[in-house]
Amino acid sequence: MWNRIKSGWSFACGQPFAVFALFAYHLIWGVALYKLVQSVLLPLLHRYPNELSPEAVQLFWIEGQFQLMKTDMADPLLWWGLALLGLRLLLHPLLNAGVYYSLHHTKLNAGYRFVEGVRKLSLPFFGYYALQLLLMLVPLIWLAPYLWGHFSKQASYVELGQALLPALLAYVGYLFLIQLFFMHLQIGLTRGRSPLFAAIFALRHLPAIVLAALIVLAITALAAAAVMASAFIWAGFLALVGVQAYRLAQMLFKVWAIGTQYALWAEKA
Repeated sequence: MWNRIKSGWSFACGQPFAVFALFAYHLIWGVALYKLVQSVLLPLLHRYPNELSPEAVQLFWIEGQFQLMKTDMADPLLWWGLALLGLRLLLHPLLNAGVYYSLHHTKLNAGYRFVEGVRKLSLPFFGYYALQLLLMLVPLIWLAPYLWGHFSKQASYVELGQALLPALLAYVGYLFLIQLFFMHLQIGLTRGRSPLFAAIFALRHLPAIVLAALIVLAITALAAAAVMASAFIWAGFLALVGVQAYRLAQMLFKVWAIGTQYALWAEKA
């Protein structure tokens, strides 16, 4: 298992263009989302009462609720939010196509193989992504009424959390397995295998696939915890630089997770 994880790390380190492309994508997405929220919240916060009397604060929130519910103030925000969401749904499979193709064609130029992957694999990756989103949303048909039923029955947030925790954990586990399953469908497509072959492979080697993914996820979580803890302990400019540098490391870990599954596929398929 450790050999596969180390091979996955080697794959990830050999994909600098893919890592930086993912980093740039998430950076631009984060800045756009921040600017969108800032454009709405900042004018509202300028109107927040300086004197924090209960009456003034209550009037502020009542006025804000009225503007949101009875006027079209939120319409531009909703349209921009939908546009950003649509753009994200469009770009996500494109970037995945570039990353997976780069992992398979390591002898080509880094930038060329990424762009070539986007050109050759975009359409089938769109199909897989649409199917994945559909399968991720289907359980909400039953989960949403279940959550709402408990929300109206429980007397406290602690009791509500205890009642909902098993269902939420089951749903998170389901999402995790769906993501791994489609990861192997995409690896199979990149290697020229049929969806049926990739699906059978994923089901046959499911324990090894899950174990490898959990190990990489645990290492990623430990690294994130270490960075956040250091930022709290040594707050300042260096902590800010460390947090921003970790965003780049996050993309490396993401490619590492895919590379580990690719290494398992290369060994077993």
